[in-house]
This record gives sequence, C-alpha cells and structure tokens, in this order.
Amino acid sequence: MKKVSKNFIFLFTGDIIVRIIGFIATVYIARILDIAGFGLISYGLAFLNYALLFGNPGVTTIGAREIAKEEKFQDVIAKVLGVRFFLSLIIFLLLGVGLLIVPGGILTKRIIFFYALCIFPASLLLEFVFQGREDMEYIGIGRVIQYGVYLALLFLFVKKGQDILMVPISFLVGYSVIAVFLIFIFLVRYGPIRFSFRDWRLLLSMAIPVGLATVLNQVSLNLPVIILGIFHSKSEVGAFSAGLKIIMVLLIIERVLYFIFFPIVARQYRHSPEKLHQSFTFILRIIFSLTVPILVGGLVLGPRMIVAIYGQGFVQAVNIFSIMLFYFFLSPLNTIFGYGLVAFDKEKRFLRVIVISSAVNFLLLFILGIYYRASGTAFALVVGEIVGVSLMYYEIKKFVRVSIFGPIVRPVIVAGLMSIILYLLYELNLIFLIVLGIFIYGAVFYFFGGITRNQLEVFKKSLQ
Repeated sequence: MKKVSKNFIFLFTGDIIVRIIGFIATVYIARILDIAGFGLISYGLAFLNYALLFGNPGVTTIGAREIAKEEKFQDVIAKVLGVRFFLSLIIFLLLGVGLLIVPGGILTKRIIFFYALCIFPASLLLEFVFQGREDMEYIGIGRVIQYGVYLALLFLFVKKGQDILMVPISFLVGYSVIAVFLIFIFLVRYGPIRFSFRDWRLLLSMAIPVGLATVLNQVSLNLPVIILGIFHSKSEVGAFSAGLKIIMVLLIIERVLYFIFFPIVARQYRHSPEKLHQSFTFILRIIFSLTVPILVGGLVLGPRMIVAIYGQGFVQAVNIFSIMLFYFFLSPLNTIFGYGLVAFDKEKRFLRVIVISSAVNFLLLFILGIYYRASGTAFALVVGEIVGVSLMYYEIKKFVRVSIFGPIVRPVIVAGLMSIILYLLYELNLIFLIVLGIFIYGAVFYFFGGITRNQLEVFKKSLQ
C-alpha cells in the first residue's frame, strides 16, 4: 500500500508541476515570438505528436503489462525497445522524404526536422519499465527534469523572434535528458540494456489493437474542433476549446490512476486472479470519491469558474464545460475497464468496444456538431463515452466480479450535500467556495466512512 501511495504522490505531483512548467513555457514562447512564429511551433509539434503516436502503437502498454506479470523481464524490454526503435526509424525516414517533397519554407522544414528528431529519444524512453515494475517515482522525477531543462533552455537561448529554432532544439534536449536519466536508473538497478527483434510480429499483433484504440480516441477529441471550424464560426471553436482544456487538466486523475493500477491488475490476473475483485472495487471507490465531487461542484460553480479563468467574453463556454464534466466523470471508468481488458490479454475485445463507441461518436459529432454547434459536439462526446463505458463494463464483468453501484453511493450523497451549501453561498468569493467545498466534502465523506480502514486493509492484502 505504501508503494501505491508513493506512486500516486510522485505521479500526481509531477504531472501538476509539468503542466505548470508547460504553461509558463507556452506563455514565454508566445510573448517572445510573434503570432506567426507561435503558429510555426504549434505546426511542428503537431507533426511530432502524430509521429510519436504511430511510433508507439500500443507497444509500451503491452510491454508494461508483460513486465508486471513476469519476474524475468529483460527479454520483454529488449523486444519493446527493438520494435520501437525500428518503427521510429521508419517514421523518421518517411518524415524526411516528406520534407524533401512537400512545398514549404526552409524555416518550417527545419522546425519540423528538429521536432522529428525527438522520435529517437522517445523510442529509448523506459517509462514503461518503471510502470511495469511499479517504481513510478522515477517517471514523475524524470518528467519534471525534462520540462525543467526545456524551460531553462528557453530562458537562456530564446530571446527574440529570430531564435525560433532553439524552441524545438530545447524540446529535443529535454526529451534526451529524460531518456538518459531513466536509462541511468535502469543500468544501476537492472543492468545492461539489450535490443531484440525476436517475436516482433507477435508483439505488434498484441500492441496494434491498443494503438488503433489510441488513434481513434485522439481523432474523437480532435474532430469537434475541425467540424466547428468548417461549419461554424471561430468563436464556437474557442468556446469548445476553452471548456475542453479545463477538462483535460482535471483528467490528470485518470492518467495517474491508469499508470498505477494497470500493472497491479495485470500481475494479479496472471498470479492471483481471486484478488481482482477487491482491487477493482477499491479502484472504483477512489475514482468516485474524486470524480463525483468535481462533477457536482463544477456544475454549481462552473459559470463563475469560466468567467474567472477566461473572462466575460467566454460565457458561451459555460454550457460546454458543464456538459464536458460528464465526459470527465465517465472517462476514468472507460480507462479502468478498458485497460483492465488489456491487462487480461483481451486487447481485441478492448478494440472492438472502442471501434463501436467511436463510430457512434463520429456519427453524432457530425450530426449534433452541424445542428447544435459546440454544445452538440460536447454532448456527442458524452454519449460516445456512455456507450464505451457501458460496453467496457459488460466485457470486464465476464472476467472479474465488479459493481459500480456500491462504491458510488456515498460520494453522491456527500457531494449532493456539498452542492446545496455551495449553491446557498454562491455569491461569496470563488476561491473561498472551492476551498469550502473541498473541506465539507472531505470532512463529511470521512465521517460517513467513505473509504474505511478495513477497506484499505483488504486492498493492502490483495497487493501481497
């Protein structure tokens, strides 16, 4: 249990620090470069994001799963590194050919080139090893070092618009530093690193369903902006993006819980499947204890939060934010159930559900996005997530006894009480209301035995 708590603290704290550093870096770049230069950086980053997506089509997820299951995991690491490096080399060569053929200015091509070089340190990134071994403090520390180096280099070398090339170079150095840091920790703890291309077809066959699911999820989140940009005004795009950005920050919870619990359930499925019920029940208690109060509190205070963050001109984003709060509530469930299937070696079932929910999502995004604008696209995402959660829940229950109803009751009751108090005191200072809401929910939740010592002991025993 201490390891789980330690992993949560390091990952959660690290993610918050990284986001703060990333925000400072973005603001600094925007202020130093003109709007065209900032657009060039965003353009280059888009190429890198897609290169990283296709350079790791679920391979590290499968790697983390297999490392969690096996005591002797060196062969798994060697195969994952071999496949990732080979895929990265192919994608880099394709990008290089594309830069030679596709028209564009020399500066644009250089920016894309330096961002593309990040593929190589990314292919050597050993985060999946430390996730599988449940030593995630190194991941949290490494990410803070990566972005800290990036920001420091920006401050040192980006002083005027002509220094624009130092932005992707600084990003490349930061990526290289975290890769070297994790390699050093690995060498100290586990010995030399090997590359292997043995069984690469088998590894890819297991990984591709996860990779395709990731691609479909990314398309689902990017499609609303494209639809709104084509059929409606840029203000609709801005309203949707404003609401979505807050939701993506809140989903730190989802990312941290996935990183922590994925190797646990993968190991239990292989060695002690009788413990899975306790683990999933505890995971759901944690999820609901965090997401329900944020959902309810966000619905009450959302209008004031949007205006406080973005200004009065973004009132239009309030409805989108309110709708997307339900996406925030559903997404961690989708992730835990979905990647639970992957942990159980059922990645094809996982992909099938993603394909169905994505098809529903795409259809609704076009219909509701065209007729009901930004609110319609937000509603479409929520409906797609409901379909996904329902199907994932149906599939996961075939392999483990799990129920969402027991763990959700107390959080709903306590959050309901909190929302009444916040509504009655709505005109008070916003920061005070947020702190008050956290205090009321935490105190009442503890008083009513939201997560008891006995439940912690049961989960602790399931980890042994």
